[in-house]
Amino acid sequence: MKCLRIIWIYFLLFLVIFPVVAEKESAEETIVLQVVGEAFMIDGQIAKARELAVANGLQQAVEQAVGVLVYSETQVENYELIRDSIRLRSAGYISSYEIDDLWVDQNICKVLLTVSIKRGTMIEDLKELRLNLKLAGDPRIRVSVVAVTHNLATGRIEAQLVDGLKQAGYQVVSDRGQQVVGMPHDLLVQGRVYSEKLGNYYGLISCRVTIEMKVIKAETGEVLAAQDWQQTAVDLTPVAAAEKALRQAGEQLLPVLLTDLAKILTEPRSHTVVVENVSYQQLVRLRQQIQETPMVDNVQLREYIGRKAVLTVETTLTAPQLADQLAGGRGMMIEITGVSQHLIKLLIHAAGMP
Repeated sequence: MKCLRIIWIYFLLFLVIFPVVAEKESAEETIVLQVVGEAFMIDGQIAKARELAVANGLQQAVEQAVGVLVYSETQVENYELIRDSIRLRSAGYISSYEIDDLWVDQNICKVLLTVSIKRGTMIEDLKELRLNLKLAGDPRIRVSVVAVTHNLATGRIEAQLVDGLKQAGYQVVSDRGQQVVGMPHDLLVQGRVYSEKLGNYYGLISCRVTIEMKVIKAETGEVLAAQDWQQTAVDLTPVAAAEKALRQAGEQLLPVLLTDLAKILTEPRSHTVVVENVSYQQLVRLRQQIQETPMVDNVQLREYIGRKAVLTVETTLTAPQLADQLAGGRGMMIEITGVSQHLIKLLIHAAGMP
């Protein structure tokens, strides 16, 4: 009887412990994919082409993996934005890879790779990115594309950018057919288009368009990202050729714009935290408290003089969001005395002293 009771105890312990072990193993499992990477072989340099082909294959593997996980782990409406954000971090997801085959086809080096991707790490980053997008406050974007060269219609490329941004989950307002004065927006996507005639070829006219695209912070006018793009096309008239080139440029520019926006929204911000009436022992505890705050990447002490400290905090949180976290923390009695775009001022009350 005693022996039977012991067996039951071990069995119950197994039932309790096993789900924890299974969950840990699941979080650490890998996704294994086979992909073909490609690269042009220049001047017969097979070693360099092989290196580029492997890099291309690894990038494809990460994109395929994130395509599966985004749909299963995050909201679909932010798919494009999250996918481009993950692509910026792709190197950290590769657990291992093997080159199964290598061959050259019409001066293109191709490699067949078996790639193992860290599923758990990618899922955690997807969750963090989803939170970052939420913390970004669902920014409103105004799109404005104007032609410096006369008689060139820009409505089509502007519509391409607006539609692509909307599909990525953004709130978008456009200059087209709307009264823009006073229209609230957080970011401005501003494009200027130039066109030039290159020549005539067998009855067809070749034109080149150049697009200068900027992402501007509406509140401050700060340029957050900038791209220059050129495209050439031929048609029967200069206007038709220029508009065709502009349409093709828009198709290629949209993914670049989405990547720039993803980087802008998910990269850490730098905030200055000024702390008054703090002992050095309290400062050590406060710095540790801030470092352990979710979404905080790094905390650096810039100076400590006369019970006053200045900290630099790298975080994806906005200054008001970080201030809320500090005010609601346990331990020291903290009073927030000031908050601006990148500055937090706080006071440690005497009751919170050691």
